[in-house]
Amino acid sequence: DPVAAAALAERDAGIEVGVQERATRLPQVNAIGRMTTTDSRVGTTPFKDPVTGAVGYKERYNGWDASVQLRQPLFRYDFLARGRRADAQDQLAEMSFVARSQALMARVAERYLGVLQAQNEMTLAEAEAEAVAKSLGDTQKRYDVQLIAGTDLKEAQARNDLAQAQLLAAKQNVAAARDALDESTGRGYEPLAILSESTALPALTESSAESWLKLARIHSPSLLQAQAQLEVAQANVSSQRSSALPSLDFVASHGRQDDSDSRVGIAGENTAYGIELTVPIFASGANVSRIRQAQASLRSATAERDRTSRELTRETQRLVRDVQTAQAQANAYARAAESAAAAEQATRYGYEAGKRTIVDVLNAQSSTVQARRTLDQSRYDVLLKTLQLKQQVGILTPQDIAAIDTLLSPAN
Repeated sequence: DPVAAAALAERDAGIEVGVQERATRLPQVNAIGRMTTTDSRVGTTPFKDPVTGAVGYKERYNGWDASVQLRQPLFRYDFLARGRRADAQDQLAEMSFVARSQALMARVAERYLGVLQAQNEMTLAEAEAEAVAKSLGDTQKRYDVQLIAGTDLKEAQARNDLAQAQLLAAKQNVAAARDALDESTGRGYEPLAILSESTALPALTESSAESWLKLARIHSPSLLQAQAQLEVAQANVSSQRSSALPSLDFVASHGRQDDSDSRVGIAGENTAYGIELTVPIFASGANVSRIRQAQASLRSATAERDRTSRELTRETQRLVRDVQTAQAQANAYARAAESAAAAEQATRYGYEAGKRTIVDVLNAQSSTVQARRTLDQSRYDVLLKTLQLKQQVGILTPQDIAAIDTLLSPAN
């Protein structure tokens, strides 16, 4: 899946931000080299030509110098803040990767189950189209011997046309669902294990919304990212304040210079080391402006963290209710499907006895198909919404996908 590759690359890039932040507190070593060609005219009195009496001289000479400098920051007001910011950057990178990884698992599961659901829809559409076609044939025979009115035949023909159109749409949905699965996995057209009707669906490990909220406050990637952004903003305020305060560095250098081609040139080496103090005096208000900017960003990050926390609470509670509702609906729809099938059979008996019309039979068929369709949807909703709840809380793992695999059976 391309999204997975992008998530890995973005995590690696995010981790490097923390590495760069920590590097600002460590020694920096630079080498500097220079080669020059100098044209000069010296006009001082000591250099007087004894023959012509001209003062000074002209010359052209080559020279070079090279040095190595070591700089070790000794004191910055935001040293501790830089460390916290580096840790927060690592947290951001990791939580972003976790969020996208869990989103990948949920998306693949959703697309996989989407194929199964589309296949079920197509199977139901095929069965309905076959049953309607059979009813149309029977209606035609009855009409030919003048046992029913022409309106019944037209109704059966209309239902047959509608069933064929629904079957075409169902086949299109299967193709689209397989294309989506293939986009993520590259294996969307292979035979898939299916969820059989007799498989019992698992219940939630925790039934109360408060239990899920406790897990969410600990593991939610979105909340942890918002908290890390807040820590970065806090560290930025400290860093901007330090830009207006003195800094202290240890500086050591060693160099060599060679201008011996000149009449007054020299060649030699020098080594220097000491403490360098920098005191900012005036920056035309830029430092104060950057502090205000960082403080505004801090307020924004605080508000964003609060918004994320509230949204997490709302969405977690909603998903818990959705899973519980889907489980209850699956049980209710199973009973409804049984009742619809029984009602359809009774209607057929009535039709054969001349007490019911073909319209009644077709309506009963549609009710049965709709009950089966709704039942299938509710069963897949139980699985999908359970995965979405775990993703929202931040505890979705490959083991949860493997647990769904145990519910699936090889297709016939």
